[in-house]
Amino acid sequence: MKNKLAICLIFLLLIANPFIYADDWYGEYGNYFRVYDVESNEILFKTAREVSRGDQYLSGDNKMYHIVRVNPRSHLAYAEFVEEVQLPKVNREALQKIQLAIQEGGLSTLLLAQEEGEENQEERKVGIYATHTAESYVPTDGSESIEEGGGILQVAEVLKNSFDGHGVEATFDNTPHIPHDAGAYKRARRTAVQLMREHGANALIDVHRDAVPAEQYITEIEGEPATKVRLVIGRRNQNFKANEELAMQVKAVADEMHPELIKDIFYAKGDYNQDLTPRAMLVEMGTYEHTRQRAETAAGYLSEVVTTALFGGIIEEEGAADGTPPAETGGVQESNRGAGLGTIGLIAVIGIGGFAFLFLSSGGKEWKSKLGNFKQEFANLLGRRKKK
Repeated sequence: MKNKLAICLIFLLLIANPFIYADDWYGEYGNYFRVYDVESNEILFKTAREVSRGDQYLSGDNKMYHIVRVNPRSHLAYAEFVEEVQLPKVNREALQKIQLAIQEGGLSTLLLAQEEGEENQEERKVGIYATHTAESYVPTDGSESIEEGGGILQVAEVLKNSFDGHGVEATFDNTPHIPHDAGAYKRARRTAVQLMREHGANALIDVHRDAVPAEQYITEIEGEPATKVRLVIGRRNQNFKANEELAMQVKAVADEMHPELIKDIFYAKGDYNQDLTPRAMLVEMGTYEHTRQRAETAAGYLSEVVTTALFGGIIEEEGAADGTPPAETGGVQESNRGAGLGTIGLIAVIGIGGFAFLFLSSGGKEWKSKLGNFKQEFANLLGRRKKK
């Protein structure tokens, strides 16, 4: 009986594998995905995250692409152009006031003044954490990964302090989530939930760094050496559209305030715990080949942009400059279909596994009898549900 049970468990693991979704890619450093335009064969972007068919990509110049072909062995993918995307419209007059306040060191005072007289004043609280707490920057930290706590934690600390300077109550939780494996996001989820429950965070930022060549992210902002920032949206969560809207708003504001800051937006197949809140962000702060100081500089500018996008009140009603609504990207339909297929796959695994267990544990004749009993019980269950 024990041998049959062991065989059944192995069988379940084997057939379940195709339906398991990974929220990240854990290949060796130096390997990464290269994504090309299927028409021109020109490279669009590189990423150390898993690339899957159905993913989407919004380039720095706001062109939307759809991943149509992936070769995981060679880490190559191809995308087709979908459309030009119109970002949310920014109120230029309000933005100028905010930029002036930042220059004079009084953004928090300006935001407080804007809130005076409002009936429902929103608490400006942001929770910051790092799923991959070991991530580091080789030129500064000496290694791409430090189990005791990598340089990414210092970048997140700078982000937290920068938010504080703008009148946003930011809480940074440096709880370790090692090792850097497929379970890291599950461990980080507890940290994210705690930030919301105990600290009242109404926005979450998960701080990462990429693992691609340095030139993919290198930039200067206001004359300072810095890294660009990639925004990552998880396609498989019920807050997808809200997360996308937030990312679009952040990019729209950044394109006005600091055009060299936001590199692009990658719509990946994972969840990234963004189902916890409509205001969830995952940011890639440069890559492991950069100095940490570049990422810290970018963190300061990112806090300005996110504070302005979330609490500055400068985003106008949805629509293009001519009043027409922005085009749909189609991402939510793709995401829902993927989630549905995952559910169907799970049901199939349970069903097939159950039949396999019946057969192995009972023998050819007896399992038929048990199967008949199962059908009867299932029919009874459906009957009871219909009566409700």
